Amino acid sequence: MSHADRSETVTASEIANFVFCPESWRLRDGLKLPPGNRPALAAGTRHHEAKATAERVAGGSISLGRVLIVLAVILAAMLWLLTR
Repeated sequence: MSHADRSETVTASEIANFVFCPESWRLRDGLKLPPGNRPALAAGTRHHEAKATAERVAGGSISLGRVLIVLAVILAAMLWLLTR
């Protein structure tokens, strides 16, 4: 794909921005103006990165819990078989 082709490609982000606020899309993607609320955007990015980290930790903890339950069931079955 040539550079000219890529500049005419509409991204999902551009579509979402247009659907949410056509004026925002016109300013950001049409006129290429920088957003006036950069500090708020940066704070939102940091907030969402922290939430994503917490979600990854929680997901890992749930997976670890499942592994421990399976190991406990296997160990209980082995102990039951050995004491019969």
